[in-house]
Amino acid sequence: MKYDIESIRKRNKNVSRAKKIIDVIIIILLYNIILVFISCLNKIDDISFFGLKAYIITTDSMKPSINSFDVSIVKKEAEEELNKGDVITFKQNGNVITHRITNIENQDGKKIYTTKGDNNNLEDNKKIEYSQIEGKNILTIPKLGFLIKFLENKIVFLVIVLILLILLFFKIKKEEKKEYRREKKKIEQEKRNKD
Repeated sequence: MKYDIESIRKRNKNVSRAKKIIDVIIIILLYNIILVFISCLNKIDDISFFGLKAYIITTDSMKPSINSFDVSIVKKEAEEELNKGDVITFKQNGNVITHRITNIENQDGKKIYTTKGDNNNLEDNKKIEYSQIEGKNILTIPKLGFLIKFLENKIVFLVIVLILLILLFFKIKKEEKKEYRREKKKIEQEKRNKD
């Protein structure tokens, strides 16, 4: 590894570029996490990110595979992609339910789905149609629902955002000080080289 001024400048420039790229990626991820959280809180039904929606599980009907306060990430799938054994989230009588498909049958040219919670003894009373299905479970995030419910409190959310903004401000100031010191050292080194 070279330690001349030009090599150090190149490394610093590469590190600076990498930091900027990482910052952009973090901002994009945070933005999308916020969208998923909003979707998870069910305040706005139509919010999805790349076709993904998130739901907080509020019952133990899917234990042990999915527990209370786990977050289920679902993706809308084509009707022919749904199979027996898939965990789906659907709406029925104004409720959002996450259960497993136990049977698929054709009635009058339509597919009808029978569902059941893993922890339930009986299948669900009412069968559902494809139009009621919000999506197929593709990921379960354990216990994230506790955090989301905690952040649902507006005061807590604002305090956390404020803390993050303060930390970001201090990070920017720290980087500015580092850059100032680098420039000062560079100028001093150039003066020494001239002498």
